[in-house]
Amino acid sequence: MEQGLPVTALLLFTVLTWILYGLILISSPRNKVNQWCFICGYLLSMGILKEYLYYGGFLEGITVHFWKLEYEADELMNSVLTAVPYYLAMPCGVICSFYFNRLNRKIPRGFPFLCAVVFLPVLIFGAVYPWTQTRSIPDTMPQAYTIVAVYNLSYGVLMTALIIRALLKERGSFLFRQRRLVSVLGLLPLWYWLITIFLFRLLGLEHLDKAWQGNAVIICGLLIYYLYHLFHNGIWGMRLSREHFDWSDEAPPAPRDNDYISHMLKNEMSKIRLSVQLIRETGHEDIKEELNIIERSVSHIEEYVRRSNKYTGEILMEPENVDICALIRETAEEQTAAWKGKVEYDLDERFPVLFCDPSHMKEVLGNLISNALDAMGEDGILTLSYKASKKDVALICVADTGCGIRESEQERIFDLYYTCHAGYPHFGIGLSYCQNVIRAHKGYINIKSSTDPLQHGTEFTLCLPRGFRKEGKKGGFSDKGSDC
Repeated sequence: MEQGLPVTALLLFTVLTWILYGLILISSPRNKVNQWCFICGYLLSMGILKEYLYYGGFLEGITVHFWKLEYEADELMNSVLTAVPYYLAMPCGVICSFYFNRLNRKIPRGFPFLCAVVFLPVLIFGAVYPWTQTRSIPDTMPQAYTIVAVYNLSYGVLMTALIIRALLKERGSFLFRQRRLVSVLGLLPLWYWLITIFLFRLLGLEHLDKAWQGNAVIICGLLIYYLYHLFHNGIWGMRLSREHFDWSDEAPPAPRDNDYISHMLKNEMSKIRLSVQLIRETGHEDIKEELNIIERSVSHIEEYVRRSNKYTGEILMEPENVDICALIRETAEEQTAAWKGKVEYDLDERFPVLFCDPSHMKEVLGNLISNALDAMGEDGILTLSYKASKKDVALICVADTGCGIRESEQERIFDLYYTCHAGYPHFGIGLSYCQNVIRAHKGYINIKSSTDPLQHGTEFTLCLPRGFRKEGKKGGFSDKGSDC
């Protein structure tokens, strides 16, 4: 067997791969796309690590007993670490593409089953082609290798098709460029691996069996690609900025955080308001409209700063047992006091207690009700419902008879700063905040909407674990209600 790259180069290849996919994970560690891309990349790197360990001779001459059978340790390790990328990597890549398409939001109840189906071939291969014999499959079982090759290539095509589909649907959106950068970083090394490992052998190009090691060049290039975008527009959810200052001077660099900027804006807005007031007192009626415009602009900026600080920070939870039915009624009465439409309630009073943060939950309900009233105008029917199932799952629904949300916009309404409305006071922050709060409660939001002239309206459903706590107990959310 030919080694290909020197042992030291194989080690460097492995480390560079780990660095690249490690950077992807830490760029946004809570993002499922980042998580599954990281898992897929590390599983693929096991093939490189296997080459390093095997040709480095670290296990040479050692025998191990496994299931009453004796194996050469280096051959067993070679076979098992070959099976890892052959069997496991591509299902993880496909799940990554599922999250890239937001299928977890579109089909929340069926999503776990779909992920389980993706991993079904792994169990079959493990039973039919044991992991202890994987390395010898290409030579001893050509038909089996063909099946494994087709399996990997098919999953690669499925993953790529899903990612391209998502990109085509988001052309023109502010997220398109970022997601395109992410796609390049994820698909390029993957397809080089698929082609050189599987397609070459299926085409009878066995003399190129070490061509996959050329991926080292691609990994190096992608690291440079990643670092370049990291310091420009950001990539994979992280952006770094360069700040130059005279390190030999005693003066510290100027702060650049959000609090500093917000404080500065508030001070400047107060000066503008004072100036407008003084100008009004001079009695110049001919510039009254211009002063009104300035005041409206100042109000707009102040509200933007307030909402940005409130909704884009970390969600700090202080959950307690809450009478959710009373909270729904209280929030609705505050929002609809001057509204001319009809408010209907369908509240399950049998299990009114919900373990949640009352402040954040009231803000979420207020956002959804406010959006519903905006959609309906001065008249319509607002329906607020609460259901508690036997599985300790709470369903809170806010439905309206408004104009509805177009299907093309439904996938993006939870994106920060995206709004279907034009102008003040819609900033595209509220629904993103709502989603973050519900996720912090270990739940999710489902949306149904129709723009049909005969049956239009929107329905937001909050699925939450009830997580009831007895008096005197403290702590976060339990696993109860994890069906959400």
